[in-house]
Amino acid sequence: SCLAVTNFAMQQWVLLLGLLCVAGCRSDPLDCKKDLVLLQRKGALSRAEHLDPVNEDLPHIVNLSPQLRELVLAGPDTIFFDAVIRDFQQSHADFDSFNGHMEGLVLPILGEDKKPVYNPKNDNSSLFPQPPLSNKENFDQWFRDVPGVNKRLNFRMDFVKSASGTYVHDDEAFFPIDGKGWNDTRIGLDNQSHNFYFTLEMHASFVYIPGLSFTFRGDDDVWVFMDNKLVIDLGGVHGPLQKTFSVDELNLTEGEAVDLRFFFAERRCCGSQFRMETTIVPVTGTCTIWGDPHIDPFDNGIFGRPKVDALGIYSSGDYWLVKNDQIKIQARYGTTIYTPSNMSALLSLAFSGSWLWNDALIIEPEEGEITYAGSPILTTFPAEFSNRISRLRYVPGEEHIDGVLKNYPVKMIQAFFTRNVRVTINRWPKHIDAIIQMPQQLGGQDGHCGNFNFDISDDSLEKVTSRVPLLPEESLFPKEEWVVSTSAAPMSMSKQASVADCDESIKLKALAACRETMAEEGEPDTVNKAMVRHACVFDYCFGGKDFVAEGVIVDHEAEVAASAAGAAGD
Repeated sequence: SCLAVTNFAMQQWVLLLGLLCVAGCRSDPLDCKKDLVLLQRKGALSRAEHLDPVNEDLPHIVNLSPQLRELVLAGPDTIFFDAVIRDFQQSHADFDSFNGHMEGLVLPILGEDKKPVYNPKNDNSSLFPQPPLSNKENFDQWFRDVPGVNKRLNFRMDFVKSASGTYVHDDEAFFPIDGKGWNDTRIGLDNQSHNFYFTLEMHASFVYIPGLSFTFRGDDDVWVFMDNKLVIDLGGVHGPLQKTFSVDELNLTEGEAVDLRFFFAERRCCGSQFRMETTIVPVTGTCTIWGDPHIDPFDNGIFGRPKVDALGIYSSGDYWLVKNDQIKIQARYGTTIYTPSNMSALLSLAFSGSWLWNDALIIEPEEGEITYAGSPILTTFPAEFSNRISRLRYVPGEEHIDGVLKNYPVKMIQAFFTRNVRVTINRWPKHIDAIIQMPQQLGGQDGHCGNFNFDISDDSLEKVTSRVPLLPEESLFPKEEWVVSTSAAPMSMSKQASVADCDESIKLKALAACRETMAEEGEPDTVNKAMVRHACVFDYCFGGKDFVAEGVIVDHEAEVAASAAGAAGD
């Protein structure tokens, strides 16, 4: 199959849909590396150049605007998309039973559950004398988990950057689940035994800019939907077919978020070709936790939209920052010498889930420790730690922050994980601040960092704190003197302080101190300064000037990280 898109762009925390064409590279994805980018399967982090440097003289690159041209040339060497494969058996009525390409097997609009909808016309024998689908009941099993009928397997599709600046996933013998699932094998065209009879679905989001196009080539059934509308229809059991769609036909507004849903089926022995070539990168967001703590969710400012005030969560206890089927990130909030008894700061972070082989990484302030699977790591400074799925660097923070205050040196942890997750931590003596950068996750996510659905309106303080309680048995942290809250909304709203509660004379000093600190820290014009200043004044009023300096530093670092997220591709 071949997926193709023309042009490339980014707005803040997003690498966008771009140039696609049929030609591309056949390089092994495992051989393409980038400095500080985790190799997903080899499990090594190393420095290397592109195997095939991007040809800057290609007409489509020369004609790009300077900004877009720089983004294409500076993009990561490898990207991936999450996909779900469901393995079927040859005995299923829709597999190994039909032949021929036929459009119109599914309705032109996705169903409410974002799955293709069986077209009732398939049941009309005059229209389809030899229908390539048996019936609605059997088709509805294709992209849904049905025990005893199919077996679900998660699959990461790796893409390698080509000399033309595109990303390529190309496989002339596409058998991603050999030896897995039902493993009912047949002999393929290469005279090897393979597991046929499976479906695949993939979801992604991109930002529209004029001139984008999309091409797919492969076999068998392929349906591509954008914003729930069918844009490519290659239904049926057939050899490799190709079709192109111009995204301009959707009549979108430049900068608008677009939902892409891709559905594929391999229904017949004995060949399987699958080729995609694209510069699509899943939408990447940034969640920042700093100060008392303040939380800037993934959806705040996404796609260049105006920012709203950060959330202020001032209670003590253990809470979800990110909860997903595979990725689990938790925060422990508690008091410090800077915070009153009814306020808190971020005392530690915990990471676990299947993406980390269910081991736990726990990071505490300087007066605490850093542990991985129960063993201390990064016990000296500076230091590094790495294994097959992660790399952590413990380094001086001033090397990575412009204009850091001389009186407030900070130690920083840079953590790189599989699934394109990156975490930056300012490690202070008694608390930590954090920046989490990650793609939108398949299957959804939620927590204090929000549900990452591109809608900041449903990430208000009330909604975020009521959706995903962290039960005691779910906590990844060592037990402390407080009891982990089991209520959905653990905070007493009446006990929460606000800037209005600050003494007027202290507030004036706070405003002056925050203006001075933000100026020295070099806050760029792109930052929502009103939000930052509000949080800064709050920290001064209830935490003192030391907290102010630490808070502004981490917010400035978040802005730098967000600006670089797309271009760096980490």
